Amino acid sequence: MSKKPTELESAALTNFTPAGQAALYHIHLAQQAEKDEKAALDAEKKRQEKAREENRPEELRAGEIVDRWIKEWCPPLYQFLDIFSPPHLTIGIFIFAHLAFWYTVPWYFHFVIPWPTTYFIPLYCSWKSIYSSKDRVLWLSYWPILGVLEYFEILLFRDQARSMVRWPKLKAIFCIVMYSIIDNQVILDSRGKPKDKKPIFGAVKLMKKILPSSPREKEKDKEEERTSSSGRENDKAKDKDRQSSGQKARSGGDEKAQKAPKKPK
Repeated sequence: MSKKPTELESAALTNFTPAGQAALYHIHLAQQAEKDEKAALDAEKKRQEKAREENRPEELRAGEIVDRWIKEWCPPLYQFLDIFSPPHLTIGIFIFAHLAFWYTVPWYFHFVIPWPTTYFIPLYCSWKSIYSSKDRVLWLSYWPILGVLEYFEILLFRDQARSMVRWPKLKAIFCIVMYSIIDNQVILDSRGKPKDKKPIFGAVKLMKKILPSSPREKEKDKEEERTSSSGRENDKAKDKDRQSSGQKARSGGDEKAQKAPKKPK
């Protein structure tokens, strides 16, 4: 069953002159632009309402803020804490257990303090990365750095590392920074506009020059080399053309000067 035609459609059926068709076409464009503008205003209004609902201080929960902060700053820590309970609860228990261990256990057991953040969390996340291939480069970078750190610890401190009071805390902080996000790399699209953000971890940043490049990066480097080499060849060809045209112009000027009759003195 056909729908009832609109006034514009009925006018288009009855008006066959080119001027009338052009007028009807312009009317249709104006109506469509008005509809598009209204839809854009409605979408912007909905976006603003959604942002206001998300940013209401009275409806925000402190636990959600802490969870979001941990996930944005250190995803491996969030992944490990989420095993036992919500991360904002587990992090409190984690800190309390560390402080209790610090003040109750004798000093010669303080070397155990950095073990959860230095070994247990990276071991769990490395095991997960084997099956999911996510953050595999991070853990391939983290373990050599930790090995070098352990080597220098044995080389410099030897047995005295257990008697140092502040060293376990410094070591734990250093290891946490190594698998934390320290910067974000902006990914551009084909038009040169920012499309997405790629997190950069501390260990990857430190080991980037040593790690082998991926096949995609190699292809990009080859394409850049090709474009740069083709650009150089084009520049050389242009320089040769300019030199040849300049030589032709000079030779033509010399021939004209030779053919020109000498003026009598």
